[in-house]
Amino acid sequence: MNKRLKRMVDRTLVYYVIIGILNFIVCTALMFLLFNVCGFSDHVAPLFNYGLGSVIWYLACRYILFRDMGHSWQQLARFLLEVVVCYLISYYLIAPLLSKALLPNPRVRRFFSFGGEEEDMICGNCEMTIGTAAYAILNYFGQRYFVFSGRYELHRKRCDAEDGAPEE
Repeated sequence: MNKRLKRMVDRTLVYYVIIGILNFIVCTALMFLLFNVCGFSDHVAPLFNYGLGSVIWYLACRYILFRDMGHSWQQLARFLLEVVVCYLISYYLIAPLLSKALLPNPRVRRFFSFGGEEEDMICGNCEMTIGTAAYAILNYFGQRYFVFSGRYELHRKRCDAEDGAPEE
């Protein structure tokens, strides 16, 4: 297996997917419930999703995925910065652009009409779904390479040593 690919695809990616699916189900269900049933706006409902999801992620990353038992305020600050940046990029840049590109398709519109046939419901459901997926992808790489990067330096050196590559 290519060394770069091996570095990216390891046990953390598997755990990330498992924990991510569980986190996605719980937090996204809450988001759509708040939006479609409770009448929260499509800007407020995702905040609950990302807020709760971020707390779960921080704990999962720290104790399960990246096993970083050290505590530092710098790490927490990096985590908060990473969450905000991922949120802004995924929800205010990627989601609106992809939503505008996808929603002219009648099948896509029908798929996102689960909250009602109103334009704002369909658009909100589409943007929240796309935003959630984009956030998950961006968040993985941000957590891995920015927030918990010290743990990955150790992992990278172990992979290099196993492959016979010289350590830096």
